[in-house]
Amino acid sequence: MKERLETFLGRFLSRHTAKSGDEEYLFLFSSAACFYAASTHLFLIFFHLAIDILPLFLIYLFGFLTDLFIWGLLKRGYYTLSGILLSLLVMFHAVISSIGTGADKLYFLYLLVAFVMQLIIPYARVRIRVLMSVALWACMVALLFIQHFTTPIWDIGRASIAIMLFNVHVSIIAVAVQVTLGNVVRDMIMRLKSTELEELKNESNTDALTGLFNRRYADIFFETLSASRVDQNWCIAMLDIDDFKLINDTYGHQVGDDILILIGNTAKASLRKTDLVFRWGGEEFLILLKDTDISDAFNILDKMRSNIASECLETHGKNLSVTVTIGVCPLDIHNISQSISTCDRLMYKGKTLGKNIVLM
Repeated sequence: MKERLETFLGRFLSRHTAKSGDEEYLFLFSSAACFYAASTHLFLIFFHLAIDILPLFLIYLFGFLTDLFIWGLLKRGYYTLSGILLSLLVMFHAVISSIGTGADKLYFLYLLVAFVMQLIIPYARVRIRVLMSVALWACMVALLFIQHFTTPIWDIGRASIAIMLFNVHVSIIAVAVQVTLGNVVRDMIMRLKSTELEELKNESNTDALTGLFNRRYADIFFETLSASRVDQNWCIAMLDIDDFKLINDTYGHQVGDDILILIGNTAKASLRKTDLVFRWGGEEFLILLKDTDISDAFNILDKMRSNIASECLETHGKNLSVTVTIGVCPLDIHNISQSISTCDRLMYKGKTLGKNIVLM
């Protein structure tokens, strides 16, 4: 049941653009209150039509139309105005109904539901909701005077039982829905926030083009690694695409982007699950190989180099192949910047030796 409710609320929220989780909470609760008021008015419209009390029929018809107007305000984000109008509408109808058919018909329950609304729905500042709560309390006191010192305008006879049963049940349901909905909505929004934060975290830590970890995440990872007290053997490598500027100038930046994606995918596929590859910047990729000595790292990277060289990218009616040059060295977790400089220097040395090579 809870899962179905969350699914329904999720679909309902998808039609409304909320700026934050708090606004989503406010929109859902305010919408529920508006739906409650509209449903109550709809019943009372037909009820008073059935017992032939035209003035109250027209008053409740006006109330229903006002609910639709309030719903329109909610969709435009006017939460404070909507909450105030809805509270005033409840007070107006509770008093009018008590004068019309008698306060003993339990119309004060509407006021209690509206009072709970002031506590649960943060549609306005606390000061405004306190003022509305005082006004609701004043209306309850007024209903006591109406019951003891006035005579109802219309005697509805046996229909009194029906309206009292309706008022009791609709009020209990309204309070139960507010409490239940509150828990469900809070849980749902907290999960949504957690998911959004995770997505934002992933977006900030990954390269938009290749989907690889970016330099920002590399810095975070190195900081965590250097603070670790566990002894781990890592090798670090710098990979650079050979003649990338020439490829960009000859075939265009779109082909250059396609090559970056191809290199990223091939590099990742050539590594083990415990290894990491980062888009370091431009045409450079930084690679970390875990629990590996330098000779094993060399073999893994040389196989990667070979895999990349065998890949072809079809462009302008030609099959374009690219090569990479890689420099690799053991990683000193206490002097990471020096290790990066070392593998970078080895990579540039490989460029001078003819490219398409791994140096250690």
